[in-house]
Amino acid sequence: MFNWIRKIFKVNSIKRRIQLAFMSIILLLFFSGAMSLFELERVSHDTEEILLASKENIDLASEMISALNEQNDAMISMAVIGGTLRDIAPHFEDCEESMERLRLATEEAQMRMSTTDNAATTDSLVMFTKRINEMVVSYINGDVHRALSKDTITNPTTHLWYIESYKPEYVKVSGQITKYMTGSENTLGPDVNRLSHTARRAVTPVFLSLVVMIVVVLMFYFFVNHYLIKPILRINEGVGDYLRYRIPFDSNLYCRDELVSLRDRIVALIQKLR
Repeated sequence: MFNWIRKIFKVNSIKRRIQLAFMSIILLLFFSGAMSLFELERVSHDTEEILLASKENIDLASEMISALNEQNDAMISMAVIGGTLRDIAPHFEDCEESMERLRLATEEAQMRMSTTDNAATTDSLVMFTKRINEMVVSYINGDVHRALSKDTITNPTTHLWYIESYKPEYVKVSGQITKYMTGSENTLGPDVNRLSHTARRAVTPVFLSLVVMIVVVLMFYFFVNHYLIKPILRINEGVGDYLRYRIPFDSNLYCRDELVSLRDRIVALIQKLR
């Protein structure tokens, strides 16, 4: 069985061996290059996904901050003016639009972070957003004004209500948005680690191929030097000694492959010349 396998892989030609050696190096380089290109493509794809996820989180946080600030600006104007009805509250539409934008953005953030460690932060963000939006609705509907009018002892104003009630909630929502921004960046940590491992996998085949190729080249140099260059030099030296000094050519010179035929033909030629 083993002899049959050896016969299949046995090469008795210098030309074929050199071709086989170079083909092995070429195949090794092709394989390592293909593996590296495949891993680099994965690195590129993962990098694009991470950058896209980071950009989406930043855009979403920007949308929340923008909506919250517009809502706050509208509330400041309405609280200073003291209007309750839509016809005397010029900022009502802006306030209503910003409320809807803030609600949608926070729900989107909650959906994205539902399966991450940042889920608790987005849950709190949604809760505080709901609370501040309810306060805005109560103000617009006149519930805040009616409650303030019942307090005839301290005689509070809408301006005071804004400072004592609305602004603390605004600060809480703003803080939760900041936590969402920092937390969303932290959730990209596993993806970055995975990207790092993928980059290492992309470099590993090239490194291994380089090491193997160096070993193959050294072995190739050894075999070429031992089985090809040295015998040719000895044959050349033997023929030269015979021509100059009539020293008998060494017919037992160790050779392999085609060099055996070359040695035997030189021996036969020398015998004919005698």
